[in-house]
Amino acid sequence: MPPALSDEENGVSSGEEEIPYRGKAQVEDAEDAENEEGDEEEGDEEEYVVEKIMSHAFKDDGVCMYEVKWLGYEKKADRTWEPEDNLAGAADVLNEYFEKIGGQPQFGESKTKKRGRKKSGVESESATPVAPAKRAKKEKEWAPPPGSWENDVDYIDTVEESPDPKTGEKARFAYVVWYNQKKTQHPLSMVYHKCPQKMLAYYESHLVFTHTDQDEGLNGAQAEEADL
Repeated sequence: MPPALSDEENGVSSGEEEIPYRGKAQVEDAEDAENEEGDEEEGDEEEYVVEKIMSHAFKDDGVCMYEVKWLGYEKKADRTWEPEDNLAGAADVLNEYFEKIGGQPQFGESKTKKRGRKKSGVESESATPVAPAKRAKKEKEWAPPPGSWENDVDYIDTVEESPDPKTGEKARFAYVVWYNQKKTQHPLSMVYHKCPQKMLAYYESHLVFTHTDQDEGLNGAQAEEADL
């Protein structure tokens, strides 16, 4: 009979002494072989069968100990704590326990981790939640402000004559450069109304002055008088 659980050491044994444990399937195969060969020879070492893994706990050194219920021993006091190395013959029972708790225990894992089989397509509790995708906010298309444009227009870039897309007839349009670096095209008549001072500055910048010979002579005489 395997050693009973110890209440003083939290029920965890050192696991240094190994006992030849076997799983249910191995025991059934062995019994069939023994029935064919005859009665079991006297003096064979008694073997204990692992029926179920009840729980697990980690020792201070990180070794995982498993609470073992033995086949034929129904009392809780008959259960023992064994390291995984001692359960090599009960791999089927151990794997069944791993599947039940959602994987092989890891030292330092959260004790509140939910046990049970993982459902396909469902994220585990430890997985990082994925933030819902947000739709990109469409930027509102800029439009010239209502009313006067004098305080918003930087300068008039140019004026050109081209077919009106609505009527097909030739019309004059002004290209307006705004302080926000936007550039728009408007009918010349609208620009006269919205920002007349900017149009005036545009025309003044394109003025060309011519001088006659009489003006040059007058300017020279005025320069000589200044020298006297």
